[in-house]
Amino acid sequence: MRPPAHVLQAFGADGVGEQLPGGRGNAWRFGDVILKPLDVLPDELEWLRQVMSGSAERADIRVSTPLASDSGRLVVDGWIAFPRLEGAHRPGSWHEIAGVARVLSDVFVGVERPAFLDLRTHAWARADRIAWGEEPDADIAGAPFVADLLAARRAVSDPAGIIHGDLTGNVLFDDSAAPAVIDFTAYWRPVQYSIAIIAVDVACFEGAPLSLLQTIDASNQFAQHLLRALVFRIATDWLNHADGAHFAVYESVTARVLELAQA
Repeated sequence: MRPPAHVLQAFGADGVGEQLPGGRGNAWRFGDVILKPLDVLPDELEWLRQVMSGSAERADIRVSTPLASDSGRLVVDGWIAFPRLEGAHRPGSWHEIAGVARVLSDVFVGVERPAFLDLRTHAWARADRIAWGEEPDADIAGAPFVADLLAARRAVSDPAGIIHGDLTGNVLFDDSAAPAVIDFTAYWRPVQYSIAIIAVDVACFEGAPLSLLQTIDASNQFAQHLLRALVFRIATDWLNHADGAHFAVYESVTARVLELAQA
Protein backbone atom coordinates (compact mmCIF):
# COMPACT_ATOMS: atom_id res chain seq x y z
CA MET A 1 0.00 0.00 0.00
CA ARG A 2 1.34 3.39 -1.02
CA PRO A 3 1.32 6.16 1.60
CA PRO A 4 -1.45 8.69 0.90
CA ALA A 5 -0.72 12.25 -0.20
CA HIS A 6 -1.54 13.88 3.14
CA VAL A 7 0.97 11.60 4.89
CA LEU A 8 3.65 12.56 2.38
CA GLN A 9 2.90 16.21 2.97
CA ALA A 10 2.97 15.83 6.75
CA PHE A 11 6.48 14.35 6.66
CA GLY A 12 7.79 16.64 3.91
CA ALA A 13 8.24 13.71 1.51
CA ASP A 14 8.16 14.32 -2.22
CA GLY A 15 9.06 12.69 -5.49
CA VAL A 16 7.67 9.75 -7.44
CA GLY A 17 8.26 7.22 -4.69
CA GLU A 18 9.97 3.83 -4.75
CA GLN A 19 8.79 0.72 -2.95
CA LEU A 20 11.79 -0.76 -1.17
CA PRO A 21 12.76 -4.45 -1.24
CA GLY A 22 13.48 -6.42 1.89
CA GLY A 23 11.77 -6.51 5.25
CA ARG A 24 8.04 -6.92 4.86
CA GLY A 25 7.96 -5.10 1.53
CA ASN A 26 5.87 -2.20 2.80
CA ALA A 27 8.46 0.59 3.04
CA TRP A 28 8.65 3.43 0.52
CA ARG A 29 11.35 5.98 -0.27
CA PHE A 30 10.46 9.51 -1.32
CA GLY A 31 13.64 11.50 -1.79
CA ASP A 32 15.46 11.48 1.54
CA VAL A 33 12.46 10.19 3.52
CA ILE A 34 11.57 6.55 4.20
CA LEU A 35 7.93 5.88 5.04
CA LYS A 36 6.40 2.66 6.33
CA PRO A 37 3.31 1.56 8.25
CA LEU A 38 3.60 1.65 12.03
CA ASP A 39 4.93 -1.74 13.14
CA VAL A 40 6.03 -0.97 16.69
CA LEU A 41 4.44 0.55 19.77
CA PRO A 42 4.31 4.35 19.56
CA ASP A 43 6.19 4.48 22.86
CA GLU A 44 9.13 2.77 21.17
CA LEU A 45 9.42 5.56 18.61
CA GLU A 46 9.30 8.30 21.22
CA TRP A 47 11.82 6.46 23.38
CA LEU A 48 14.28 6.09 20.50
CA ARG A 49 13.86 9.73 19.48
CA GLN A 50 14.49 10.97 23.01
CA VAL A 51 17.41 8.66 23.76
CA MET A 52 19.21 9.46 20.53
CA SER A 53 18.57 13.18 20.79
CA GLY A 54 20.32 13.08 24.15
CA SER A 55 23.30 11.12 22.85
CA ALA A 56 26.52 12.77 21.85
CA GLU A 57 27.27 12.78 18.13
CA ARG A 58 29.53 9.83 17.37
CA ALA A 59 31.91 9.39 14.47
CA ASP A 60 31.79 5.58 14.54
CA ILE A 61 28.07 4.90 14.00
CA ARG A 62 24.89 6.40 12.54
CA VAL A 63 21.49 5.43 13.93
CA SER A 64 18.24 6.03 12.05
CA THR A 65 15.77 7.81 14.32
CA PRO A 66 12.11 8.67 13.64
CA LEU A 67 11.18 11.92 11.95
CA ALA A 68 8.49 14.20 13.32
CA SER A 69 5.68 15.38 11.07
CA ASP A 70 4.81 19.04 10.53
CA SER A 71 2.51 18.79 13.56
CA GLY A 72 5.22 17.26 15.73
CA ARG A 73 3.66 13.80 15.73
CA LEU A 74 5.71 10.70 15.00
CA VAL A 75 2.72 8.76 13.64
CA VAL A 76 0.35 10.10 10.98
CA ASP A 77 -2.63 7.91 10.10
CA GLY A 78 -0.64 4.78 10.84
CA TRP A 79 2.52 5.84 8.99
CA ILE A 80 5.98 6.62 10.37
CA ALA A 81 9.03 8.19 8.74
CA PHE A 82 12.80 7.92 8.96
CA PRO A 83 15.64 9.69 7.17
CA ARG A 84 17.30 7.91 4.27
CA LEU A 85 20.84 6.96 5.27
CA GLU A 86 23.51 6.29 2.65
CA GLY A 87 24.91 2.78 2.46
CA ALA A 88 24.03 -0.80 1.63
CA HIS A 89 24.02 -4.23 3.22
CA ARG A 90 27.28 -6.06 2.48
CA PRO A 91 26.87 -9.86 2.56
CA GLY A 92 29.93 -11.45 4.12
CA SER A 93 30.69 -8.52 6.43
CA TRP A 94 29.75 -10.63 9.42
CA HIS A 95 32.55 -9.65 11.78
CA GLU A 96 32.02 -5.99 10.89
CA ILE A 97 28.32 -6.26 11.75
CA ALA A 98 29.26 -7.86 15.08
CA GLY A 99 31.53 -4.88 15.66
CA VAL A 100 28.58 -2.57 15.02
CA ALA A 101 26.61 -4.50 17.67
CA ARG A 102 29.35 -3.75 20.20
CA VAL A 103 29.53 -0.07 19.28
CA LEU A 104 25.76 0.24 19.43
CA SER A 105 25.67 -1.38 22.86
CA ASP A 106 28.16 1.23 24.03
CA VAL A 107 25.92 4.03 22.72
CA PHE A 108 23.20 2.91 25.14
CA VAL A 109 25.35 2.47 28.24
CA GLY A 110 23.50 4.03 31.18
CA VAL A 111 20.07 3.91 29.50
CA GLU A 112 17.48 2.23 31.71
CA ARG A 113 15.34 -0.70 30.63
CA PRO A 114 12.30 0.79 28.82
CA ALA A 115 8.85 -0.16 30.10
CA PHE A 116 7.42 -0.81 26.63
CA LEU A 117 9.39 -4.08 26.43
CA ASP A 118 6.81 -5.64 28.75
CA LEU A 119 3.91 -4.49 26.57
CA ARG A 120 4.95 -6.22 23.36
CA THR A 121 2.87 -9.23 22.33
CA HIS A 122 4.14 -9.94 18.81
CA ALA A 123 5.90 -13.19 17.89
CA TRP A 124 9.42 -11.73 18.08
CA ALA A 125 8.92 -10.45 21.63
CA ARG A 126 7.32 -13.68 22.79
CA ALA A 127 10.04 -15.80 21.18
CA ASP A 128 12.72 -13.71 22.89
CA ARG A 129 11.08 -14.18 26.29
CA ILE A 130 10.75 -17.91 25.66
CA ALA A 131 14.43 -18.11 24.74
CA TRP A 132 15.32 -16.54 28.07
CA GLY A 133 12.87 -18.54 30.18
CA GLU A 134 10.64 -15.56 30.88
CA GLU A 135 7.56 -17.03 29.18
CA PRO A 136 6.35 -20.65 29.11
CA ASP A 137 7.34 -22.61 26.03
CA ALA A 138 4.06 -24.53 25.68
CA ASP A 139 3.06 -22.66 22.51
CA ILE A 140 6.22 -23.81 20.70
CA ALA A 141 6.21 -27.37 22.01
CA GLY A 142 6.02 -28.77 18.46
CA ALA A 143 8.75 -26.58 17.00
CA PRO A 144 11.72 -28.54 15.59
CA PHE A 145 14.97 -28.65 17.58
CA VAL A 146 13.68 -26.43 20.39
CA ALA A 147 13.41 -29.11 23.07
CA ASP A 148 17.09 -30.06 22.74
CA LEU A 149 18.17 -26.43 22.69
CA LEU A 150 16.20 -25.55 25.80
CA ALA A 151 17.50 -28.63 27.62
CA ALA A 152 21.08 -27.46 27.00
CA ARG A 153 20.41 -23.94 28.22
CA ARG A 154 22.29 -22.76 31.31
CA ALA A 155 22.32 -19.47 33.20
CA VAL A 156 24.55 -16.67 31.91
CA SER A 157 26.14 -13.84 33.88
CA ASP A 158 26.86 -11.36 31.08
CA PRO A 159 25.28 -7.99 31.92
CA ALA A 160 22.17 -6.87 30.06
CA GLY A 161 21.63 -3.56 28.32
CA ILE A 162 19.95 -2.13 25.24
CA ILE A 163 20.77 -4.08 22.08
CA HIS A 164 19.45 -4.25 18.53
CA GLY A 165 17.80 -7.66 18.13
CA ASP A 166 17.88 -7.84 14.33
CA LEU A 167 21.11 -6.32 13.06
CA THR A 168 22.01 -8.79 10.32
CA GLY A 169 20.27 -7.04 7.42
CA ASN A 170 19.95 -3.68 9.10
CA VAL A 171 23.50 -2.35 8.97
CA LEU A 172 24.38 -0.20 5.95
CA PHE A 173 28.01 0.25 4.96
CA ASP A 174 29.28 3.25 3.03
CA ASP A 175 32.89 3.99 2.08
CA SER A 176 32.58 7.64 3.05
CA ALA A 177 30.64 7.37 6.32
CA ALA A 178 30.32 5.33 9.50
CA PRO A 179 28.10 2.23 9.44
CA ALA A 180 24.40 3.07 9.67
CA VAL A 181 21.88 1.15 11.76
CA ILE A 182 18.26 1.07 10.60
CA ASP A 183 14.99 -0.50 11.83
CA PHE A 184 16.09 -0.35 15.45
CA THR A 185 14.56 -3.21 17.44
CA ALA A 186 15.37 -2.78 21.12
CA TYR A 187 15.80 -5.65 23.56
CA TRP A 188 17.24 -5.71 27.07
CA ARG A 189 19.87 -8.43 26.72
CA PRO A 190 23.66 -8.90 26.77
CA VAL A 191 25.41 -7.67 23.64
CA GLN A 192 26.66 -11.24 23.09
CA TYR A 193 23.05 -12.24 22.38
CA SER A 194 22.81 -9.61 19.64
CA ILE A 195 26.00 -11.02 18.11
CA ALA A 196 24.70 -14.59 18.47
CA ILE A 197 21.57 -13.65 16.49
CA ILE A 198 23.84 -12.31 13.74
CA ALA A 199 25.85 -15.54 13.75
CA VAL A 200 22.74 -17.72 13.58
CA ASP A 201 21.22 -15.60 10.81
CA VAL A 202 24.25 -15.65 8.55
CA ALA A 203 24.98 -19.34 9.12
CA CYS A 204 21.38 -20.21 8.26
CA PHE A 205 20.59 -17.70 5.53
CA GLU A 206 23.79 -16.19 4.09
CA GLY A 207 26.00 -19.23 3.67
CA ALA A 208 28.45 -18.39 6.44
CA PRO A 209 30.64 -21.32 7.54
CA LEU A 210 29.73 -23.03 10.79
CA SER A 211 33.17 -22.07 12.09
CA LEU A 212 31.87 -18.50 12.36
CA LEU A 213 29.79 -19.60 15.34
CA GLN A 214 33.07 -19.82 17.27
CA THR A 215 35.10 -17.03 15.71
CA ILE A 216 32.59 -14.16 15.74
CA ASP A 217 32.81 -13.84 19.54
CA ALA A 218 35.35 -15.35 21.93
CA SER A 219 33.54 -14.84 25.24
CA ASN A 220 33.23 -17.84 27.57
CA GLN A 221 29.43 -18.01 27.58
CA PHE A 222 28.86 -17.36 23.89
CA ALA A 223 27.54 -20.87 23.18
CA GLN A 224 24.72 -20.18 25.63
CA HIS A 225 23.81 -17.06 23.70
CA LEU A 226 23.83 -19.07 20.48
CA LEU A 227 21.34 -21.49 22.05
CA ARG A 228 19.04 -18.63 22.92
CA ALA A 229 19.44 -16.99 19.52
CA LEU A 230 18.43 -20.22 17.78
CA VAL A 231 15.40 -20.65 20.02
CA PHE A 232 14.50 -17.02 19.30
CA ARG A 233 14.59 -17.52 15.53
CA ILE A 234 12.90 -20.93 15.49
CA ALA A 235 10.21 -19.88 17.95
CA THR A 236 9.51 -16.70 15.99
CA ASP A 237 9.01 -18.69 12.80
CA TRP A 238 6.81 -21.20 14.62
CA LEU A 239 4.63 -18.51 16.17
CA ASN A 240 4.35 -16.83 12.77
CA HIS A 241 3.22 -20.16 11.26
CA ALA A 242 6.15 -20.64 8.90
CA ASP A 243 5.93 -23.50 6.42
CA GLY A 244 7.24 -26.76 7.86
CA ALA A 245 9.93 -27.16 5.20
CA HIS A 246 11.43 -23.83 6.25
CA PHE A 247 12.85 -25.26 9.48
CA ALA A 248 15.38 -27.43 7.64
CA VAL A 249 17.69 -24.40 7.46
CA TYR A 250 18.25 -24.68 11.21
CA GLU A 251 19.30 -28.35 11.35
CA SER A 252 23.06 -28.17 10.82
CA VAL A 253 23.43 -25.00 12.86
CA THR A 254 21.49 -26.54 15.74
CA ALA A 255 23.73 -29.60 15.73
CA ARG A 256 26.87 -27.45 15.86
CA VAL A 257 25.53 -25.14 18.57
CA LEU A 258 24.60 -28.11 20.74
CA GLU A 259 28.14 -29.44 20.33
CA LEU A 260 29.59 -26.12 21.42
CA ALA A 261 27.22 -25.82 24.38
CA GLN A 262 28.01 -29.30 25.61
CA ALA A 263 31.77 -29.09 25.11
